[in-house]
Amino acid sequence: MKSTVRCYLGILLAVILGWLWLHKSSLADFVASERVAEFVGVMSLYLCSHIVRIFRLTLLTLDERDKVFPLMAAHTLTAFPSSFLPFKIGEVLRLTAFFQVYGGRRKAFAVWLAERFGDVLVIAAFILGLYVFNISIPPAMRIVFILFVLASVFGLLAIFAVAKVSVYLNRHLVLASHSARGLWLLRTSHSLRLLEQDIHRSLEGRLSGFLLLSLLVWALEILALALFINEFSIGEPNFATLFVSGLLSSLPGGGVGNTEAFGIYQSLALVALTLIFLGAVCFSVRFKLQRS
Repeated sequence: MKSTVRCYLGILLAVILGWLWLHKSSLADFVASERVAEFVGVMSLYLCSHIVRIFRLTLLTLDERDKVFPLMAAHTLTAFPSSFLPFKIGEVLRLTAFFQVYGGRRKAFAVWLAERFGDVLVIAAFILGLYVFNISIPPAMRIVFILFVLASVFGLLAIFAVAKVSVYLNRHLVLASHSARGLWLLRTSHSLRLLEQDIHRSLEGRLSGFLLLSLLVWALEILALALFINEFSIGEPNFATLFVSGLLSSLPGGGVGNTEAFGIYQSLALVALTLIFLGAVCFSVRFKLQRS
């Protein structure tokens, strides 16, 4: 195992232990509460959503089956720290882990883009459904909806443009341009074309399954949130407000009965998932060492 990976795993374990120590009073309240079954239900639904995310990543890398377990480990071992980093900075950590898995940035970026694009489509469809059924939507969710729709449209147009135009652009640059700028454009166009091909290979013959898993991921997360609100929340914020709060990563966690406590249930589920895969990674490394 590389020294950087060992260092990261050590830091991750320290972060988990620190988080458990800081929230020991809240965790004790959960255990002592008469509603343990409801707590476990919320955590289980959220945990299942991440298990489905793992299946979705597996689907995206079937063309490189030897990367399945490393990619699963990359997701599970970055999910917990990514969950509390502000402004989605955790996605940078996650993408860096994907780079380590593939050893090349293009395939890792293609898988990450495909996964994010699936999330954007499902969330945009969900928010559109709130509009259709005249459910009160907070202003922040309107902004999220506009941004997601723009990302979806421009993403589709960009992929289409690269696929259709790059061949002719490359031919023109090869035949007509001899400047440094033309060479740079040729390299950039070729890289974008290769990225488009990697995205296509990741989704080829699997698009319907990918969209179904993306829908299931968010259905489970929404069910977890709905169960939490139904069992523990009274009054404001309502479902839409809490949902957009989760999208914007503004759930710091709180005590039992507090609507912000949903963040603690998320974190507990991710801690369990992380510890399971920490054990799996350590066992895998030891097994390989024994065989060698």
